Amino acid sequence: MQCQDLNLWIRIFVACVLLGSSTQLLGDEEYDPTSLEALRSGMPDPAIVEAHDGSGFYVFTTGHGVKIFHSEDLRHWKLIGRVFDRHVPQWAEDAVPGCDGIWAPDVQYFNGRYYLYYSVSTFGSQRSVIGLATSKSVNPESEDCEWKDQGLVVESFPEKDDFNAIDPAVFADKNGKAYLYWGSYWTGLKGIEINPQTGKPPIADRLEYKALAQRTDRGFPTNIEAPFVVQHDEYYYLMASWDFCCAGEDSTYKVVVGRSKTALGPFLDRQGRSMNEGGGEIVLASDVRWRGPGHNSFLQSSEGDYLVHHVYDAERVRKGRILQVRGVEWTKDGWFKVGSPLLDPASLQRNKKLSPLVGPWTHVVNEKDTYRIFFEVSGEISGTAGESYWQLEGRKLTLKWLDPQAPNGAWVDEVILSPNAKTYYGKNQNGVVIEGTKRFRKD
Repeated sequence: MQCQDLNLWIRIFVACVLLGSSTQLLGDEEYDPTSLEALRSGMPDPAIVEAHDGSGFYVFTTGHGVKIFHSEDLRHWKLIGRVFDRHVPQWAEDAVPGCDGIWAPDVQYFNGRYYLYYSVSTFGSQRSVIGLATSKSVNPESEDCEWKDQGLVVESFPEKDDFNAIDPAVFADKNGKAYLYWGSYWTGLKGIEINPQTGKPPIADRLEYKALAQRTDRGFPTNIEAPFVVQHDEYYYLMASWDFCCAGEDSTYKVVVGRSKTALGPFLDRQGRSMNEGGGEIVLASDVRWRGPGHNSFLQSSEGDYLVHHVYDAERVRKGRILQVRGVEWTKDGWFKVGSPLLDPASLQRNKKLSPLVGPWTHVVNEKDTYRIFFEVSGEISGTAGESYWQLEGRKLTLKWLDPQAPNGAWVDEVILSPNAKTYYGKNQNGVVIEGTKRFRKD
């Protein structure tokens, strides 16, 4: 499968947009679907790599055949082709009937070639496969740019496996060892050491993987996915996406991180809580304009480090999940902060308008049952088993938790917010004491 001709694929892409493609790239009427900005649209689940030949940066995204974009400056991107001629390889279509396109690729360079992992599934199904393609180059102008499919790496079956084999990520360390991470919902994220030559587990039919992260310590809700691992100094950092990906401006996706001194954990957050017990330091979440940031990759380059992810623009939601690149600053205690998007340097200034309540809270019921929840900019509460919402009037904060077993279909907490907006205290309609503290705390 040769890397495709640039002009041909741009013409095909623009034609699809003009005909009304399923990626929903069109925004306002004045939005030009042939513009460079449009070519940056429709880039969900971005995986980035810097070419070793100096030709720039390449992003691989969800789509038929895996879409490939190129940039020389991390700001301007062009669609240049696809990895596969087919929407999915034939073996994967045979394994997962009804699949339509490839999800969530990841690409890394080691052992003199690029290893590109990809997943094939159908929505909500646990029958999924992860495949692998390799190439000596990602530059379509190079004679070595030829993606060769290496077939199946990991698969999952309903009623057999406790994981879903999608959202792969690969990491190769400085000692020549390599690891594969994957997982979406079910019991969370998994990891395994792989053969760095073949890019596959040593024994395909007996995976000796490790459990790495879950959304909560209760096992429900299960909305965690999209692992990604990097190494910085003495630590390995596991990133993941919590909550709900694809609901436009109401998306609650967010990026969390934990770290470990080994590539397979245990990964702990800043408070020392294991990610296998619901731990995770939130480093990026929705703000005034940018909603549902997540499914990230991470670029470590000579120019600096960057978090690369998709996001919705609340001002042009119909564009779908677009690419965003943000600079990363490492702190003295070995964690990192995520900056403003490269194309929106005023983002942090704009977010001063954000309610101070937006963010993580520790919510305690009856002085014993502790929950780690998140007040979303949309007025939703994430991290709960069902729909829930928050509303502030003066210092009266109302929390509503929908539950068919509750009086009138919902538990309603009426609490008073402290003057510094960092705690709340009150009761629900049954007189049960409710308390809250801004930020997650270690139990």
